[in-house]
Amino acid sequence: MSTQVNFQDKKDWFNVRKTLLEMVADRGINVPDDVSMVTFEQFSIQYDVNNLDIFINDSMKNIYIHFNAGSEDAKFGKSSLVDIYKRVVSTYKDENINIILILKQKENSTVSKELEKKQYENVEIFLKKNMIFNITHHFLVPQHIVLNDEEANAIIEKYHTDKMEFPKILRSDPIARYYAMKSGQMCKIIRRSPEVGESVSYRICL
Repeated sequence: MSTQVNFQDKKDWFNVRKTLLEMVADRGINVPDDVSMVTFEQFSIQYDVNNLDIFINDSMKNIYIHFNAGSEDAKFGKSSLVDIYKRVVSTYKDENINIILILKQKENSTVSKELEKKQYENVEIFLKKNMIFNITHHFLVPQHIVLNDEEANAIIEKYHTDKMEFPKILRSDPIARYYAMKSGQMCKIIRRSPEVGESVSYRICL
C-alpha cells in the first residue's frame, strides 16, 4: 500500500471511529474521555499495529466495537463472526454485550444467516463506507429523538389514536439503525426550515 493510500485509509478509519463513538453517545452510553479524545497521531499508532477495537463499560450496557481494518484481501465470513463473538463474550463474561462490527464489505449470506440466531441479537454490522460521515449531521436529515415508553404513551394519548396508526420507520432505515431502534419504539422527528419554521412528527419503528 502506497504512503498516500495508507494515509487516506487511516483518515477514513479515524473518521469511522469518530462516527461510531458519536453514535454510541447518541444512544445514551457514556464514552470515557480516554476513548473519545484519541488524536489522529495516537490512532495512527493503533492502526499500524491493528489494535483499533474498543470496549466501553457502561452501567446501562457494555459495548465492544470491532474494526475489520486488516488486509484488504481479508474476508469476513461465518467463522470470523463466531470467533469474535465467542472471544468477546468469554473475555468480558457478558452474553448480553452489544457487539458492533465495522466491515469493509457487506457480509455474505452465511454471515447473514448466522446472525438470525437468537444469540446474535445484540450484534450489529455497519459498513465502513457508510460510517465515514455521520448521517445525522447531514443538513437534509431532520433531528430524530427516540422516545421512552412513557413519552410514547403520552403522544398516543394526546392524539387519541392507535400506536400503529402513526407513520412507520423500518428497523433497516439508516437512522433507525443509528439509534438502535427496536420494533414498537417511537421517535420524534423535528424539521426546521426558514420558510415554515419548526414542525414535529412521529414515527413507529417496525
